[in-house]
Amino acid sequence: MKKILLLLTTLLFTMGMQAQKDIVSIADAIKVFQGKTLQVGKQVLEKQGYSYKGVSSDEFGKDYNWVKNMNLTSDFLPTTMKRGNSSMVQLAQNGKTVYVYVFNRTAFAGLQAQVKTLGYDMGKAVKGDNSTLICTKDNQPTISFLTLQQPLPYCVQITE
Repeated sequence: MKKILLLLTTLLFTMGMQAQKDIVSIADAIKVFQGKTLQVGKQVLEKQGYSYKGVSSDEFGKDYNWVKNMNLTSDFLPTTMKRGNSSMVQLAQNGKTVYVYVFNRTAFAGLQAQVKTLGYDMGKAVKGDNSTLICTKDNQPTISFLTLQQPLPYCVQITE
C-alpha cells in the first residue's frame, strides 16, 4: 500500500512539474517587469520558446504580446491551442504591468506555488471577491492572481 501511495505521489509531482515547464516562471516574469522594455521581454521570453506577436491596444493602453503553444486572432484573442500548456505574456508598453495568462487551473496553481516559494506573503482574497489574490513582499513587485472568464480564464499580474 505504501508503494502505491508513493508511486501516486511521485506521478502527481511529476505531472505538476511537467505542467510548469512550458510556462514562463514567475522569476522570469519579474525580470521582464523590472526590465520594462520590449528588448528585455524578447531576450527573456524568446529564449523560452515564446513568439512575439506585436502590439495590442485597448482602453487600458498598449501591450507587447508573446505566446507559447497557441496563436492569436487579429484582435489579440487566443486561438489555435497547441500541445502543451498554452500561455500568453503581455508587457504594458509603459512598463507598469506584466500579465501572464494561462488556460488551466493546474498551471495557475503552479504559478501560485512559485510565488510562495519566492517568499511572498500570499495575502488573502480581496474582501468580497474570492477571484483575486494579492501577494506582497518587501522591495519586490506586487503579484496578483485573478480568476477571470473565457477567453482568458487565469491571469497573473505583476505591478509595483
